[in-house]
Amino acid sequence: MRRTLIALTFCATSLFAQPKLRPPAVPLVAHDPYFSIWSMADRLTGESTRHWTGAEQQLAGLLRIDGTPFRFMGALPRETSAMKQTGLALTPTSTRYTFEAGGVRLVFTFLTPALIADLDVMSRPLTYLVAEVAATDRKPHQVSLYIDASAYLAANTPDQRMALSRFRVGAIDALRAGTVDQLALVRSGDNLRIDWGYVYLAVPPQP
Repeated sequence: MRRTLIALTFCATSLFAQPKLRPPAVPLVAHDPYFSIWSMADRLTGESTRHWTGAEQQLAGLLRIDGTPFRFMGALPRETSAMKQTGLALTPTSTRYTFEAGGVRLVFTFLTPALIADLDVMSRPLTYLVAEVAATDRKPHQVSLYIDASAYLAANTPDQRMALSRFRVGAIDALRAGTVDQLALVRSGDNLRIDWGYVYLAVPPQP
């Protein structure tokens, strides 16, 4: 059993690391069938991110370079130019995109520490979003990052009433969204999204 697991992990790493890979859907935040966000387009900016069932559950990302905004995640706002996607690499625990625009390279990683050797870590429904920015033209640039998560990441259907809040946990700023009516596990079937509990977007202190 141990050898089988190692072999499967090695095969997955080797397969997904190929530079010309275009999987049918790219995992971004994948924890369980209810909380599972994917990109189903050729590029991360091609369309809105979606639940695995196809329902829109939007994540959006903008990078402002020297005062000019560029999209690197999501299809909106359409009037904002998209960064050029130059790379995609997948491993069993991460998805890494590479973009370029305005003399800047952005490496944006979705990291989910689903480590089978540590069940406490594996059971946490937590995904890290890691942004690395560097100049490609050897010039200084003013850069700022914007991340947006739709409240409907915590809804089954768009007609549900949502409760939103903002607060601090120690030095961390956090946004929270969830349905007003918290009804856990009252439905069954495949075409369902999580609508109990809350989705958090948390950011550590930044300069």
